[in-house]
Amino acid sequence: MGRILLTGATGLIGGAVLHRALAMKTDTEWVCLVRASDEEAGRQRLAARLGRFTSALNAQRLAQRVEIVPGDFTKADRIADPRLDSVTQVLHLAADTSWWAQEKVHRTNHDGTLALARRAARMTRLDRFLHVSTAMICGGQPPAMVDETRYPDADATHLVPYSASKSAAEMSLATHFADLPLVVARPSIVLGHTTLGARPGSSILWVIRACDRLRLVAGSRDGTVDIVPTDWVADTLVEMLARPALAHGTYHLSAGTLSRTRWSELGRTLDRVDPAESPRQYEEFSARDRATLHRRFTEVFGMDEAIKVAMFRALQAYYRFCELDVTFDNARLLAEGFAPPPALAQYIGRCIETSGAIVDQFREDFGQFAVGSLQRRDATRPAPSLPETMPAREINTRPPSQRRGSMSS
Repeated sequence: MGRILLTGATGLIGGAVLHRALAMKTDTEWVCLVRASDEEAGRQRLAARLGRFTSALNAQRLAQRVEIVPGDFTKADRIADPRLDSVTQVLHLAADTSWWAQEKVHRTNHDGTLALARRAARMTRLDRFLHVSTAMICGGQPPAMVDETRYPDADATHLVPYSASKSAAEMSLATHFADLPLVVARPSIVLGHTTLGARPGSSILWVIRACDRLRLVAGSRDGTVDIVPTDWVADTLVEMLARPALAHGTYHLSAGTLSRTRWSELGRTLDRVDPAESPRQYEEFSARDRATLHRRFTEVFGMDEAIKVAMFRALQAYYRFCELDVTFDNARLLAEGFAPPPALAQYIGRCIETSGAIVDQFREDFGQFAVGSLQRRDATRPAPSLPETMPAREINTRPPSQRRGSMSS
């Protein structure tokens, strides 16, 4: 019988994973490390997230089937709770997804991940440590097609601290925890749910809708974006945990060439599902053309609130990601018989049906981080441009001092 430790259970993908796994009614035990004052508070946080996928009553029932360990994964190496000792697999999803708080993001996503790895190194029954990273560790200058072997690269430059921190975490895990049974999953852009649409969470959906409303496409209208749905990512992660053996140590959870999204095709799909806004004529522009974006954004959304200034800043960065026109090869995943992801065009209609206002979706997805970064700045003033790229963080590569890769404290 398996016993899985899950971090990030109260997040979008974590909630989807847990909902999927518990619905399968297997004998697998799930242990969730949740930031909370006590077990009951953690259970209620978990139930609130599960309630995005099912009824409130069923969410409470499902939450009762999970063991809650109150604690912070960034301090996991200090958690002596014996319930962690018998864990057979770890699914590490927790992360700080803020794009601007560089030092905090690095401490959480890099240092925190290593703290969890140190605790995992003491789990004598552990046979898999599934670390969820991001395909965007490729940085800001990737080739058109990226496979799993090319990155992480210490010399890569990054558009945001988030991807830099994830790249650093992968490199440090490989260096210091060579004996850990590590498998890395790198999702591309995770957007929407194929049946529930935006109800579980509106992460990234506001970007597609804002680009559509602005009628601006960075780069070419025939350019591509690699997008996958939340429930497919969750299903794939659950299956990766269930398989006794995997052929590789790293996998893209991505759309690949078969399911990637072209802006021109997406526009035609949106014309069908949202005909009130048709016909859509997208204008091509450079993501570095801040003046054009600022002018159009002000015309469409206004700049009269701090949340809109924050949204403009985030949209600048997302346009740069979109302009990369990059596809993440998923041949490894498909070759092992995992189900391919549906294309965005197949479920974007459901996402639109279940959507509220674009600014409100941004607020849910990003606002708590983004507005905080503007508090020391006059919110009525246009935010400065984001840097073109940022260098990869220098990584400590001291040799490990303990068996199974434990780093000294």
